[in-house]
Amino acid sequence: MLESLAPTPALTVRQAAGRIFAEQVRELARHEQKAKKGRDPEAVHQMRVATRRLRAALRIFRGYLAPGKRLPGELRWLARRLGAVRDHDVILTLLEERHLAALRGAERERLEDLLAGLKERRFAAQEKLERALGRGRYAKLARGLDDFAARPRFAGDEDAMAARILVDGIESWGTAIARDPGMTDPEPETDELHQLRIDVKRLRYVLDFHAATCGMAYEVERKLARAMQDCLGELHDHDLLLAWLERGKDFFAGPWPVLGDALAADRAKLFRRFLRLRRSWKARTRREPTVAPLEEPRFVNLEPAPVTLRLIAPTRKDVASSLIA
Repeated sequence: MLESLAPTPALTVRQAAGRIFAEQVRELARHEQKAKKGRDPEAVHQMRVATRRLRAALRIFRGYLAPGKRLPGELRWLARRLGAVRDHDVILTLLEERHLAALRGAERERLEDLLAGLKERRFAAQEKLERALGRGRYAKLARGLDDFAARPRFAGDEDAMAARILVDGIESWGTAIARDPGMTDPEPETDELHQLRIDVKRLRYVLDFHAATCGMAYEVERKLARAMQDCLGELHDHDLLLAWLERGKDFFAGPWPVLGDALAADRAKLFRRFLRLRRSWKARTRREPTVAPLEEPRFVNLEPAPVTLRLIAPTRKDVASSLIA
């Protein structure tokens, strides 16, 4: 995981990108065999997370790194294969572990049939993943990632300071989140919450990259982003299931009075939790006009208190000036 890396201040893009890529390439290799066998859902999840982080790193260092035309597309291909399995695991866990025992009679029997159908689809997705991980396409991708991690290729200044680029990324995603309808609307729609989840996830990755490579720990902000991402992820799962039940296609056909009510009640609890997290987020990211602006970020270690940086500020100077202990 990124947290296992010892932070080093004043890294260049070459050093930071190499460190980030090397760690995520190791994560892919570490979980490959278990994910291929299909008996460990966590291995599939960890491979998917590593793939997402690699794609996020390419996005953050766009204009500096030159990954070639194939690498981003091949990572997207691998992410789709892993995601097809992981999405089934999440839905199966939600239905089987949380709701099956509460149902009785005909609705329970129908849910058991639904679960059997989803497991068949999960098995088919797992077979595709196994074939993908066993073929030359994945082997070529793995070699390309190893090579790129060891010798990153550059389109821009490889000696640029990674801290500046990552702070710009934090500012960019923080500002995007502040403007998301999911963060501003009193009752956000499902698609607005889904977009907010994507933006929070991207911000979290940049915060993790910065903490791992630039000698500054964003512990408060990273914890808040993790909690927000997890809550929005569960909301998304419930919204998907409720929509599938309402459409009633394939395995989901028929009325689901008990299951539908239970999912809606859980969704309401999750939404209230989201609103609490949103209030905390806004309180945490409000501007501090009393802090004098600094021309550049002050990358210092203020142990034992972790160094934190407010997530959102309108300008670079404001981002730089909002360091607090």
